[in-house]
Amino acid sequence: MLRRVVLQAATHRRRRPFLPSSIYAFRQCSISASSSSSSESSQNSNSSFVEHLEGPNQSTETTAQSSTTISIDRSGLYNPPDHSHQPSSDSELVKHLKGIIKFRGGPISVAEYMEEVLTNPKDGFYMNRDVFGVAGDFITSPEVSQMFGEMVGVWVMCLWEQMGQPNRVNLVELGPGRGTLMADLLRGASKIKKFTESLHIHMVECSPTLQKLQHCSLKCTDKDDADGNLEKQIISKLSETPVSWHATLEQVPTGVPTIIIAHEFYDALPVHQFQRASRGWSEKMIDVAEDSSFRFVLSPQPTPASLYIMKRCKWAEREEIAKLDHIEVCPKAMDLTQNIAKRISSDGGGALIIDYGLNGIVSDSLQVWCLLLLIVLLTCFSR
Repeated sequence: MLRRVVLQAATHRRRRPFLPSSIYAFRQCSISASSSSSSESSQNSNSSFVEHLEGPNQSTETTAQSSTTISIDRSGLYNPPDHSHQPSSDSELVKHLKGIIKFRGGPISVAEYMEEVLTNPKDGFYMNRDVFGVAGDFITSPEVSQMFGEMVGVWVMCLWEQMGQPNRVNLVELGPGRGTLMADLLRGASKIKKFTESLHIHMVECSPTLQKLQHCSLKCTDKDDADGNLEKQIISKLSETPVSWHATLEQVPTGVPTIIIAHEFYDALPVHQFQRASRGWSEKMIDVAEDSSFRFVLSPQPTPASLYIMKRCKWAEREEIAKLDHIEVCPKAMDLTQNIAKRISSDGGGALIIDYGLNGIVSDSLQVWCLLLLIVLLTCFSR
């Protein structure tokens, strides 16, 4: 009907394009559920659709059906909880972790939780403060006695001699802490000039704060650029040995015999934990409870880390696995060890890994130390 009226109007306009007495009025339809500020529009809200086309010799009126009321079912829509503007006692790191879980729409792995807690660029445990020593959260062997670093230095020199005393050697330390171990090593070996002159020290450290402490412990200075090289070279005054810093082992240059030291480095790598359930091994995840605290939950389906638990179980007897309800795996430790082995196989050298461990499958080794005290997991990150 509307189309016919419009066509009639167009035809009428073509026939008499210059008639000043032609008047065109158009009233839009409205929905009865809508409201209006004026009484006229309120009355029109339930009225019929009417279109008037008036000319000097023609008048047309068309009436349509009444407008339809539309109702929307909102019962299935998500109703977010009331937002509170009260100050929260959560630290920035805790807020960040809860934000990750909320954004993912579900829990995160223990490994991802650990990695954020330890090495988050802004609020990670190692990133912005000195955590070692009596004033820190735990003490390592090099901080107890300088003999520890000196003994490691004796081992390095013996390996260097077994390698044929090469003129160039990369001496790499993973997770050097304050740099105490390397400082004691270089101080003890400083009189063996041929050995120290062959070394290039590579400190694998991701924490800017700890890098500064290591720089101080090794008494580093910038070498004068006598050769005109644009790249700055840092020298340890303890043994006149060049020192470089890297975030990962992969960044350390290859092609040179390499000696790697890793003291209490592996035990800080993030782990995945699994629990025996009716459907088999299920990964333990971390979620946010209704009271806004962290809690452990089980993954309802296999996770990528499940491949590593299958690999780990191949190295154990069935009887040993049958006795366990929990298994812990560290994919980063597996991958790191493989990379170290490949590098030594390619370039020559050796590795000394010193850490706490168990000769067997680890079920649950995750612990948290705060101010030299062992505390409950998932409760200490408000600092």
